[in-house]
Amino acid sequence: MTVYLDNNASTAVDQSVIEAMMPFFTETISPPSSDYGHSFGVEAKQALDSARETIASKINVDPLEIVFTSGQAESNNFAIKGIAFANLNKENKTLIASSVSHSTILDSLKALKSFGFNMKLIKVDSEGFIDRDHLREVLSDNNHSPILVSIPHGNVEIGTIENIEEISSLCQEYNVPLHIEATYTFCKVPIDASVVDLATITSHLIHGPKGVGALYIKKGLRIKRIIDGGLQENKMRGGTENLPGIVGFAKAVEIYSSETNKKARDLRDYLWQVFEKKITDYQITGPINKDVRLPNHFSAVINYVEGESMLLHLDLLNFMIATGSACSSKQLKASHVLTAIGLPTEISHGSIRIGLSKYNTKEEVDQFIGHLASIVARLREMSPVSAEFMREWQEMKEEGAVSEEDHHHDDSDELEES
Repeated sequence: MTVYLDNNASTAVDQSVIEAMMPFFTETISPPSSDYGHSFGVEAKQALDSARETIASKINVDPLEIVFTSGQAESNNFAIKGIAFANLNKENKTLIASSVSHSTILDSLKALKSFGFNMKLIKVDSEGFIDRDHLREVLSDNNHSPILVSIPHGNVEIGTIENIEEISSLCQEYNVPLHIEATYTFCKVPIDASVVDLATITSHLIHGPKGVGALYIKKGLRIKRIIDGGLQENKMRGGTENLPGIVGFAKAVEIYSSETNKKARDLRDYLWQVFEKKITDYQITGPINKDVRLPNHFSAVINYVEGESMLLHLDLLNFMIATGSACSSKQLKASHVLTAIGLPTEISHGSIRIGLSKYNTKEEVDQFIGHLASIVARLREMSPVSAEFMREWQEMKEEGAVSEEDHHHDDSDELEES
């Protein structure tokens, strides 16, 4: 038996989603067209329009404001670079993002530096919430008038859910467009995207197919498309639409109910309770208040063990989880999210992340925590790191004998202007 507990990376496709997609692989095989098109093209166009309406209604926007994409990375690149290139000739070219933004946001910002754009990263508190005072300070900087603010609505690593309306109100006060990265909150948290200017959503985290997503673009917003060629998507994105994927995306939205969320949340709360009974010497990462946390999300750092060691031991037992530690992320540095919320490198390497879905059960949670407790105990027996070691290490840091820079480099600092 394999137990998949990484449902904030991807989810199993619902069988009804697969059934909805199948006719568009084998029967209605034409790309969408309506004007002077044959019947297959007209049927495909009707399916495309229906899917667009379903998805738009979920976030309270006009269907014509939805542009289908290949998923999270493309939508985020489109939002960031599309706004940047639409403002290429402006004297002040500053874009603002959160210091815990997704890598597709941060990497897009890095790519724009060669075009003369300035980047500002907003500080967050210990639970990952944006520092409102810092945001206001950057928004009000007349020397670097920003052209966009981008924030994660929900953070995949620590589960933090931001207050969209509050941040949108602040951006509107300074007449700056707001993009929200809503990949991890879409369908799990109510979203009124009409209060923002851009929103990234995707399919594969709600039991829909991979490789399809969308970008909401408020009508009238100045943005330049980044994929040229063709008149598709209201001339905003060239290329034939992934119609089977889009139909599956809409079906996944249609069936993702409040009951789905309640089951995931109840199971998350149960896991949290059992974890706290069975595991010692840990720290929850992200909000302690479960009402402002992704409903299917749990994360923590477990002291004196490495996240990738726990992951690999669990994998051998057919339990799949995620970690933000260095080896798992294929980088020789700590997670930029955990660093931004103030966790020292030596602590953050013990991070684990659990993502639950409607297919998980209490029995699986009990088995998982039982295995995790045994693995942690075994790894601690072998580990040279202990509470005493950590106290001595902290004393050395306070005395200046060692520093974070000795063993950690966070290149997100390179984004922020001095």
